[in-house]
Amino acid sequence: MEQENVIIIEEKKDKKKFPYLIIILLLLILILLLILLAIVVTKKKKEERKKDLNIENIVKKLEKKNIPKNELNLLVKKATILYKSGQKEKALKILEKISNFSKALSYYNLGVIKIQEKNYKEALNYFKKAIDNKENRPIAAINAAFCALKLKNYKLFDYYRNLAYTFLPEISKNPNYPYYYSLVMYYLGLEYETIPALKMKTDFKNDSKKLLGVIYDYYNDPKNATKYLTTPLYKGLNFAKTGNYYEAKNYLQNTNSNIGKFALSLVDLKIGEYKESSTILKQFANKNLNLYPIIIFLKPSLFSIKEAQKEFLNTFLKKREDFYDLFFYFAPYKVYNMNQTINYLKKGISGIPIGSIEEAKSFLKKSATYSTLNIKISDAIKLALNGHIFLANQKFKNLIKQYPNRYILQYNLALTFAQLGDYYNAYKHFLKAYHLNPYDLKTGILALYSASKSNIQNKHLTALIKEDLNDNTILEDAMLSIYTNDRIKMIAFLQKPQKNTPFWILTKLTIKALYNKDFSYESLKLKSIFEKDIIANLLYFYAINKDLPINKLAQNFQNFFINIDKKVNLNDFYYGANIAKEWLFDFAKISGLMYRIRILLINKAKTETFDIIPVLKRLAYANFYTKHFEEAYTIYNDLINNKNINDSQTLYIAAVSAIGANHHANAVALMELAKLKNPNFLEARYGLGLLWQEAGNLEAASIQYSKIKNGFKSKYFDFNIKEK
Repeated sequence: MEQENVIIIEEKKDKKKFPYLIIILLLLILILLLILLAIVVTKKKKEERKKDLNIENIVKKLEKKNIPKNELNLLVKKATILYKSGQKEKALKILEKISNFSKALSYYNLGVIKIQEKNYKEALNYFKKAIDNKENRPIAAINAAFCALKLKNYKLFDYYRNLAYTFLPEISKNPNYPYYYSLVMYYLGLEYETIPALKMKTDFKNDSKKLLGVIYDYYNDPKNATKYLTTPLYKGLNFAKTGNYYEAKNYLQNTNSNIGKFALSLVDLKIGEYKESSTILKQFANKNLNLYPIIIFLKPSLFSIKEAQKEFLNTFLKKREDFYDLFFYFAPYKVYNMNQTINYLKKGISGIPIGSIEEAKSFLKKSATYSTLNIKISDAIKLALNGHIFLANQKFKNLIKQYPNRYILQYNLALTFAQLGDYYNAYKHFLKAYHLNPYDLKTGILALYSASKSNIQNKHLTALIKEDLNDNTILEDAMLSIYTNDRIKMIAFLQKPQKNTPFWILTKLTIKALYNKDFSYESLKLKSIFEKDIIANLLYFYAINKDLPINKLAQNFQNFFINIDKKVNLNDFYYGANIAKEWLFDFAKISGLMYRIRILLINKAKTETFDIIPVLKRLAYANFYTKHFEEAYTIYNDLINNKNINDSQTLYIAAVSAIGANHHANAVALMELAKLKNPNFLEARYGLGLLWQEAGNLEAASIQYSKIKNGFKSKYFDFNIKEK
């Protein structure tokens, strides 16, 4: 117990002493800190006093009459340092005293200070005084020219830039002479002369780079300009000039200047971001600012063989929509079921003996109606099967006026529209046909195909067709999967046994092509069914040649073209489906055969008496592609004004030809009509937007661009900035 008590007493003692020790230590630290603080403050005061004494010494020194020049230069440097550190009054005091001994030197530095303050008028006066005192004259004259330019006094600017040139030899041994020389040359308008000098080593490395960038930009050398210009605006502009539009956008998005924003709107047009471009252009339309006027032009790929070959490699049968035309082309026309007509006739006859006169009349009337209608439909189909799609279309249009609710008529009319390339009207009539007979799923799918070609989405129709798919609609399911891009169903269809019907073969071919698989077997099957058909033959030719180098493919087509009229039936090309015209033109363009195609059509037009309109349309098309723009425009004008051909496609190509013939005002009117005929005709909207923008109507251009879906790429048009 005693030991425990002793320990406790000792611990209490320690605990009492410990706080005192801490307090003593803290006091000692505080005293040391106060001493250090006093030393620092005293030292600082001494330094400040020393600085003041230094300045006073400098001023006293300057009151002497003779100071060496090198010492004077050091004093100027000290004054400059003081000025930059914010001690302006002290700096000016020194400079004022310096002026007593070297007025030119101090005037020059005062001029520099005034430039930094953006007081160009006073700066100019100081530089003038420096020049008058014949000290530092070349650089003073350069700066004087700069001030005159800032003051927009061009007479003085001209005087001082020439004066600077005169004084240049005075500083020829200065290590920075190349930079001064380049400035003088630049001010004299001899920009190109400055480039070698600006690349030489001087103390003005960054300034030299900046000036080099501006000069290269002036001389439209964006590749070199980009090496030297680092601001987002210049970087963006120069990337745009070299065609690197995505890089350009990254930089231009970070600029706030009007130039940068307007340039961004043009870049957006180039990369297919039409909504964004429309928004920006609308802002500038409100400000009435057209900073970069444009000029529209026809794409070189339309006329150059090499460019056409590049385009062909990138676009021919590459998208789902490209295959829809094949479905339209090989789709069957429909007639009324003859058994149904005979049944109506039998029922009508059988009704007479039992006194059902009215019922008998009804059946006989139906029989007569269907018989008459079938004859008329058959006549139209006969025209279509012989390639005369335009005439068949006219007949079906007349029949629809008499029988608007006949499913078969609506279907056949839709099919002729689709084959003529009028997808908007094709969609409307396929849709009507499907609603009149919703059991015909293929018609509904063809409606979706034509809707897609018209840039229309119909989710409701897609859902309706999906609901009716079952185990007996394997083909329809696969056709729909192409439209919906359902890969699982597409791949599954490839495993199905082959059937020798055109749609079955074509569906397999399309799926294989979309997956970049060989489809020569399917194309050969179609060719064997339609032996002399132009599309079946061209499809097979492409299937077996598509993997060859483009030059070899073109050469092989030249061989195929020899005696082509003996290999295929050219009626479809002269009068028939739009795809026949487009495909033969595509192959002719990459093979250098467009002039031979034109001669073929000229000769056909001279002899044609039965179905001249399609031949004239194709001849005008050939004139366009061989750059006979005026002839093309004249034919289209005749078709539209005298022959009442006013479908959206004809109106549009007429507008394109008008642009080629430099009739831009007429092109606007034709493009407007094409757009009114088909509001979803994106080519027409894009062309119209460019034409309005070219005319300076940014508001109208903005409206057209806002209606175009992002990602659209025009086949016909591009634009450049108009040179001022």
